[in-house]
Amino acid sequence: MNMEEKRLSNFAQAITALPIRLQREALALPPEIRCACEELRLRAGKPMAYSRTGMETAFGKDPISADDLQETLGRATRYSVHSYGESLQNGFVTLEGGHRLGLCGTAVLREGTVSGVRALSSINLRIASQVPGAADAVLPSLLRDGRPVSTLVISPPAWGKTTLLRDCIRQLSEAGVRVSVADERCEIAGSSGGAPQFDLGPQTDVMDGAPKADAALILIKTMSPALLALDEITAPRDVEAVSYAAHCGAAVLATAHALDFADFKRRPLYRQLLRSQIFEQAVEISLHEGVRRYTVRALGGEQGC
Repeated sequence: MNMEEKRLSNFAQAITALPIRLQREALALPPEIRCACEELRLRAGKPMAYSRTGMETAFGKDPISADDLQETLGRATRYSVHSYGESLQNGFVTLEGGHRLGLCGTAVLREGTVSGVRALSSINLRIASQVPGAADAVLPSLLRDGRPVSTLVISPPAWGKTTLLRDCIRQLSEAGVRVSVADERCEIAGSSGGAPQFDLGPQTDVMDGAPKADAALILIKTMSPALLALDEITAPRDVEAVSYAAHCGAAVLATAHALDFADFKRRPLYRQLLRSQIFEQAVEISLHEGVRRYTVRALGGEQGC
C-alpha cells in the first residue's frame, strides 16, 4: 500500500463515526482532498466542512442537524456514552486509529466541575495521520553523540505537532533509542487492543489511557527509557512528571500549545517549565502559504524567563 492509499484508508477509517449520509458526502470529496484532510467540522445548521493546513472549506448538500451530531457521538461511543464518562469530561472521544472527536455544546456541571457535554452544537473530527519523513528536517538536532536531546515542540492547535512527534519517536526508535510514550488520549500510537496502529519504531513502549503524569512515572520506573515522549503539556502535574523523568536521566520529547515562542514565554505554566531547565531546545512549527516549516531554537539563554 503506497502513501496515498494509506491516507485514503485512514480517512475512510475516521469517518466511520459519522452517520451514513455524511460518510457518503465525505467519500465524494476528491482523493487529493481526502488525502490532505486534517479535520471534518460538523456544526448544527451549517454544512459539513473539511480543514487542511488550518483553512476550512464547506461542502455537502444539507446542513448538519442535531440528530446528526447525536448519532455521531453514539456511533463513536458504540452507543455506550456512559462508558466514556472520563473522556467526555474533557470534551472528546478517542476513536480506533487515534482519531479524535471533539465535542462542543452545553456543559454538564456536577459539583462545579464539567462532567460532560449535552445538547451538542458542533463536533470536530480530527483525523490522525502518519507522515513518514515528517521529522527528517529536525532529526539531526534530536541526537547528540548518539543520545536524545530533550526537546519541546511548539505550535498552535492543528498545525501538526502530534504528527511531527509521532515521526520523531519512530525515527529515534529506529536509530536505537529506547522510547517510552505516555499516550493519555491514545492519539500518538492509536492503539487498538494494546497494539499501536501507527509505526512508532522497534524500541518503543506505549502506555495509553492514563493521565500523562501517572503514565510517565510508571514508565520511568518500569521501562527504563532513554527518552520519554508525551503530547500536550497542559497542567502542573505534567511539568512535575517531565521534571521527574529528567532527574532520572531520561530525555523528554513533548509538545505545547502556543502561537510562537514569544507567546509560549508569556504563559505562566510554560515559564515554570523554562525555569526547570528540562528542555535544551524547542522546535517551532510555522505555516507559510500552506507549507509547514520547522525552526529549532536553543533554550540555553531562555531558562531564566
